[in-house]
Amino acid sequence: MSWTAARNITVGPADVSPISVGDFSIAEGDNTIWVRMKSSPTGGDCAWPWSYGLLTWITEDGRELGTVKVNGVCESEVFKLGNGLTPLFRTGRVEFTPRSYNLAWIKLGHPWQLSFEFKSGVTGGQSLVGGSTLFVPTVPELPEANTQPDFSIEDGFAFLLFNFFLR
Repeated sequence: MSWTAARNITVGPADVSPISVGDFSIAEGDNTIWVRMKSSPTGGDCAWPWSYGLLTWITEDGRELGTVKVNGVCESEVFKLGNGLTPLFRTGRVEFTPRSYNLAWIKLGHPWQLSFEFKSGVTGGQSLVGGSTLFVPTVPELPEANTQPDFSIEDGFAFLLFNFFLR
């Protein structure tokens, strides 16, 4: 799936929080939404490099993919909404909540312009019996003297086991 057309919002001093970014639907079986967010500079100056807010996708069942802290960088940045579980509903609305640090600057007459693009897909692990999901971490290349980690599951908790053998 390709990125959606950009959706723009301007956070002003009279705006009620959260601010609706718009509706977004994911494909059947998808469990992740990637969001490309960009802070649009006013007058050529990137006035919001330390600003942030909370972004969430809300369905009839709530915030099924969680909420993520997003930073308002001018170069754009990609954020991920997802927890590895497929949501019950495929259509929801995206909302942005600016944090109080930003509001002082906004109230002084500096509106914050943001653009958002979305795409959905699948991330996660291997399915287990009973509908549970096991997430197997990607392990970086270890030095020659070490072994790859193993794991065990006890009482619903996964434990990583690291065995180190040095020469």
